[in-house]
Amino acid sequence: MPASQLAKFGPLLAIIVLTLLAAVVLSFSALATVAACWRQAAVPQLLELEDSSSAGPRQRFLQHNDTAESGQLALYALDSTLPFSSLTAWPLSEGVGPAAPFYASPQPFDSNYDGVVDHLFSIDFTGRVWLTGITAAGFGSTLLLADLASREWRFIGSLGVFEVSLPLLLRPSGLQGRHKLLLLIARNISNGEDAIVSLRLPADITAASLLRFDTLVDRSVLSATEREYGLSNEQWFSLLNGAGWWARLSGQLTQPPQVVAGVIYSAVATSDFSALECATEHAEHSLVAMHLHSAGLVYNQRRFLLASGVGKLTLQLQPDGTAALILNSVTEQHTALTELVSLSPDCLECTAPLRLDQFPRWLKLATYRQETGAH
Repeated sequence: MPASQLAKFGPLLAIIVLTLLAAVVLSFSALATVAACWRQAAVPQLLELEDSSSAGPRQRFLQHNDTAESGQLALYALDSTLPFSSLTAWPLSEGVGPAAPFYASPQPFDSNYDGVVDHLFSIDFTGRVWLTGITAAGFGSTLLLADLASREWRFIGSLGVFEVSLPLLLRPSGLQGRHKLLLLIARNISNGEDAIVSLRLPADITAASLLRFDTLVDRSVLSATEREYGLSNEQWFSLLNGAGWWARLSGQLTQPPQVVAGVIYSAVATSDFSALECATEHAEHSLVAMHLHSAGLVYNQRRFLLASGVGKLTLQLQPDGTAALILNSVTEQHTALTELVSLSPDCLECTAPLRLDQFPRWLKLATYRQETGAH
């Protein structure tokens, strides 16, 4: 192949090779003994990173993998299959050492909104969460943000980092309006059930205190009073002042949850799964809808029956401009939920119809930011 063509296809060849290497690592690792639904594929991520030169941002491949049961990160130039920067030692509660395997993909983050990634959130299997600086030259300093070690739960995925800007009416005195939510997926090692975990991070993440699992509020079961009347102001403010919440899904996730207009939608199998076996399409399935900020009710119930376990949840524009969630596959299509709503800043429990014909306004994800197309 001529040199010009090799240069042209260099990035593509590199990502193919990196993906194959990741597959080899998984196949010959002890991790290969766990059910496939416990782990996200270690697919390389193409990142735009700040470069010290005047040429502007530079692209790099980020790869996460496990070697000898330890989680590691590596950065690659687009035309190379050899990493030029690696991260293998991590700050722990006591000292420095290896991370547990990374079942969840690292989450890139642009902290100053300049269009390039400058930090990574990394989550290991035991629930430790790190924030790492990153540039095109390599990895920077790393800070341990959370140690969520628990007897029952292991951490297998992440929904991402969500920017929040709360209006004065909805935030307790002394709480900064702008902060971040990091949403994680935890799995019970005894029965294979999943849970959503929400960590509340301050605007200045580097000033955050170490988060522990026992500091999170268990929102798995809502009281009869809350189901009837919603959260009181005192309860809402207590949640926002806390480290975050977690909630059992009473099922096993069959696809990554989606956050749409301030609501977390999770498709789960409610039967025919265990800690050793993944749920199949023949199981009973349901859709769980929870409030992004409180895990509370958004609709009149949390759980809706799904007609099938086949297909991907997708948003669909309805003829009247409203939105619906559709379970869409190659061979069939089922309506999961119609008349979707978005959170409203008017009150704690207020919602408004989600209208996709107002794109990109709905992309705000009801984090109460006023800009269109916000996070």
